[in-house]
Amino acid sequence: MVKGKQKAILLSVDEIYNLTSGGYDIYRYYLGENIASGIMNRPWGGKERKLSWGIFYREGVWFWKDLANEESGTAIQFVTRYFHLSQVDAIQKIMWDFGLGGKEINKKPHIVTWQKPEIKEEKIKIKFSTIPFEKRHHEFWNVAEVTEEHCKKYECYAVKDLIIGTRRIYIDPNERAFAYYCASEDAVKIYFPDRESTERFRNNVSYHYLWNYENIQDSCETLIVQKSMKDLIVTTMIEPCCISTQAEAVKIFNEDVVEKINKVTKKPWIWYGSDWDGVKKCKEITDTNKWKYINTPKDLLPEINDAYGYVKAFGLKKLEEFMRSKKVIK
Repeated sequence: MVKGKQKAILLSVDEIYNLTSGGYDIYRYYLGENIASGIMNRPWGGKERKLSWGIFYREGVWFWKDLANEESGTAIQFVTRYFHLSQVDAIQKIMWDFGLGGKEINKKPHIVTWQKPEIKEEKIKIKFSTIPFEKRHHEFWNVAEVTEEHCKKYECYAVKDLIIGTRRIYIDPNERAFAYYCASEDAVKIYFPDRESTERFRNNVSYHYLWNYENIQDSCETLIVQKSMKDLIVTTMIEPCCISTQAEAVKIFNEDVVEKINKVTKKPWIWYGSDWDGVKKCKEITDTNKWKYINTPKDLLPEINDAYGYVKAFGLKKLEEFMRSKKVIK
């Protein structure tokens, strides 16, 4: 597929912040060195007698605040206001300018090379309560032939109530919300499958965490590295030697992550989306590490982009046959 002709794939808000030091890089990219000096003139102009605008750090995210009028917001909201963009276009612009995909809006991309501040990270607290799967939860997983029992095996639960920091997050009674619990960090990734792409995830799990890695006790002849827990849960119905990254990103594969993967297998398979961006990332990861990759057939786009979508359309047996045809499993 030719770049520019496919539907742009947006990163979530959490993924944007994970890749930009909680949003700090975004301010520094567009405002330059001045942002490090503390209080400054508000970027979008307006009369002010004294400097009143600056950024501050709270619970893993950098916010801006105008002390003169008590306005404040996130780094993405800063971009929407600074460039007069919608939130979707602001995310597209950030992704493009930071080389994360997206599309070109106003500015060509370049590599960010500045030194980031040393911060004692304070993990945002996420608390949730669970309920047994109801009809709406079963419907989401049953179309991929996944049971509630299998979901629980991988610490996936239906969410009843959610509190992030000190704020209770409203969940519509008919809405589906799932929690992927990370016991080793006592952290969680919340997934709202029915929301817009930019609002689907809330997450306080470490960026380089590999889901299900601690359950891979013995060496695997092959190890499948999925792009999401949703696809991991589906894939493990066929092959238990499967882990998942926190996001569909190249930067996740630092030296530590690569070492962990090579420790348990000689044949890793990266399985990201079959769209242009997913395939590009697969190629970059596997070319660097001498691994292999797999994607669902491109002629099934845009409806089918991953393992979950493939099983939903054709069934689990067909996915197994596809994996065997690609020699991912015997």
